[in-house]
Amino acid sequence: MTGRFVRAAAAAVFLAAAAAGMGGVLWGHGDDLLAMFSGPRATALLVGALLVKTAGQLAGWASWRAGLTGLGSPLPARPSARIYFLALLGKYIPGPVWGVLAYVRLGGAVGIAAGRMVTAYLLNTVVVLLTAAVVGLLCVQGLGAGGLWLLAATPLALALLWRPRLLLHLVAGAARLLRREPPGGEFTDRGVRGALGLETLCWAVSGLHLWLIAVLLGAPAGRALPICVGAFALATVAGALTLVVPDGAGTRELVLLGALSAVLPWAQAGAAALASRVCCTLAELLGAGGVLLLTGDQKTHRTLLKAAP
Repeated sequence: MTGRFVRAAAAAVFLAAAAAGMGGVLWGHGDDLLAMFSGPRATALLVGALLVKTAGQLAGWASWRAGLTGLGSPLPARPSARIYFLALLGKYIPGPVWGVLAYVRLGGAVGIAAGRMVTAYLLNTVVVLLTAAVVGLLCVQGLGAGGLWLLAATPLALALLWRPRLLLHLVAGAARLLRREPPGGEFTDRGVRGALGLETLCWAVSGLHLWLIAVLLGAPAGRALPICVGAFALATVAGALTLVVPDGAGTRELVLLGALSAVLPWAQAGAAALASRVCCTLAELLGAGGVLLLTGDQKTHRTLLKAAP
């Protein structure tokens, strides 16, 4: 009980501090920002941002599915999409266990063993972290010297493309961090390479939503493109690693604020970070709802929803 109270208090303090910081950045610029977000051009760019973020999620699903297939548990597109998009919503619950629990329970509903789903989750976690670091190199300009550590991810990614089964060691390390038994079994080379390539595509496409928002707020299109794509990948992972708040609330915005300040004034960078949060949340909710509506029958939906945590 005490531990839960401490975590809840830490989350509340962090969120309050992040909100205060973002509020200070935006203070006094409300009218100007509202004007930028109004008009036909703004509507077109914001709708485009929502669409590309949704498309990026599809690449993320394909990456996760490729990893699961590489582990020897291929799933058809429809059930795998339902599992992925429903489990994705578990990140809105603070704590490190909900994502794993969601995948285990939803996978069990379609006959995949818990151990295999945990291994697939760990594989996807390592792939997401590694590809985010590589794509994050695009925004080193916005992060300054502090972003040079990302250079270490490039040779590691190349090594995995060359010898994909090295990923077993990384997945075992991720298991230890999550205080779980290291997974057994083997990954196929094709499955690992496919997961890495599709996850990189996921970051590249998803980051375009932030670029469209930044351009709307006055960022130079050419200079802002790599910074936005790289910053979104890094900020998303930084938020995911902040376990005390749901979906990294506050952390992601602060990382984006720092990176986007290279191409936007502070107030506009803060507005872009907040608009990105709204866009991502809408895309994920629409994605989950759309998958449930477009795939499967009502009996399957009830089974999967009951399995969700």
